[in-house]
Amino acid sequence: DSSVTGVQTCALPICNGAAAAAAARLQHLGYKVASTGNAKRQDYATSVVMYRPGFAAEGRRLAHDLGIKVVGPVDGVRRAAMHGGQLAVILGA
Repeated sequence: DSSVTGVQTCALPICNGAAAAAAARLQHLGYKVASTGNAKRQDYATSVVMYRPGFAAEGRRLAHDLGIKVVGPVDGVRRAAMHGGQLAVILGA
């Protein structure tokens, strides 16, 4: 059930509105979006789905739903930075 998984979407700062557009798409697919914003880094060459421990299957499903090929565990992100979400989508260049 995608409604139980909070998702944080981030976009490169140069992609105005990309995070909000992705959030709207995720909500349409039934995901609960915890937050949107600009990525702190600007060097993502591709879009990435990251998941917190215990949410690998949900991360793979989200990546499939969005057509994103790169999926992996959250690395170096504090729990508070996820705004209650279990998954994060970083929209790359």
